[in-house]
Amino acid sequence: MEQRQQRKLDHIRHALALADGPQTNGFEDVRLVPQALSGVDMNAIDLGCAFLGKRLRLPLLINAITGGTAQVTGINAALGRVARQAGVALAVGSQAAAIRDASLWPTYRVARQANPDGVLIANVNPNVAVADALRAIEAIEADGLQVHVNVAQELNMTEGDRDFHRWLDNIAAIVKASPVPVIVKEVGCGISAEVTARLLDAGVRYIDTGGAGGTNFVAIEQQRRQVPAVQTAQDAQTPSLLPADQAALMAWGLPTAVSLAEVLYAVRRFRREARSSTAVGQQEHLPAPGDDVHVIASGGVRGGFEVAKALVMGASLVAVAGEVLRYLLTPQGDWHESGEQAALDYLDRLQRGCATAMTMVGSGDIASLQRCPYVLTGATQAWLSQRGMN
Repeated sequence: MEQRQQRKLDHIRHALALADGPQTNGFEDVRLVPQALSGVDMNAIDLGCAFLGKRLRLPLLINAITGGTAQVTGINAALGRVARQAGVALAVGSQAAAIRDASLWPTYRVARQANPDGVLIANVNPNVAVADALRAIEAIEADGLQVHVNVAQELNMTEGDRDFHRWLDNIAAIVKASPVPVIVKEVGCGISAEVTARLLDAGVRYIDTGGAGGTNFVAIEQQRRQVPAVQTAQDAQTPSLLPADQAALMAWGLPTAVSLAEVLYAVRRFRREARSSTAVGQQEHLPAPGDDVHVIASGGVRGGFEVAKALVMGASLVAVAGEVLRYLLTPQGDWHESGEQAALDYLDRLQRGCATAMTMVGSGDIASLQRCPYVLTGATQAWLSQRGMN
């Protein structure tokens, strides 16, 4: 089995076996303001939203999990069915393996076959050639394209990248050529305000926080190096970091709530500057500059109250991945005969939790929820205060 394909299996196995963390997602620092009279009929709450030109029943995305080896074809098919039945969006895992080996495209296409009318998102790395990014979109008839950025993970992979100087320019080229919106996402370390500003200047209009607090790919890569399924000469020749530095990398990154606040801060600033520069002659019927920017909150989101908090803060959508995988498969990574139903039940409970929170704050739909007051406390408030982002 090719190393890239083996890595896909390793990621699933270790993601199920290893604990999240060591950071939390930060949403414990986000306090919603109770509305004792509510004024909302919980049974009439509408959680539907538009995303990538289609309608979702829930403001949720099942984020990139896997693909690229025959053994995971069934997982992507199941995820497609779950997304279709739940009315949520789905992103496939990195399509790099199929770009290298065309025989692997079916491991991704099954998601579209299982969900022909739903929102499906392709996935590539920021080094991919523009032509290959377009192939990834076409192969699954994608509605959007994720470009995942993962410096910490790459630095922990013996076969990972060490040169990142082309990433931003290549992302800009992909955005310019892509027939569908491009989403830039982190994979567990979060996106800062500074990076957000650079992405917006490059033409990116969809940003996925991918914050710390959920699946820790640094820990997964460290585990792969300690217990490799396939020992390579490169493994033996690559020196490991000192224990203190490994621990520092394990705790690296912005918790999801912090990253969300940072991204939204940069987006608000971008909107102000864009509107100021185009105020003269702006036609009233046109959308205000910057209103086409969308932020997805992801990274360790597990419950419906956290979904509600992310939406209150300003997220357009919330993404989950690890939790869905844990319901779909056994702890050993084997197929669970009732896994699809368990995953659907989890998403239903997530919806009920969010609707409960919305009832408690007096909001009947997402638009009104995003106008609700909230208070930041603890480490999140302290971080943003020192960053001048209050």
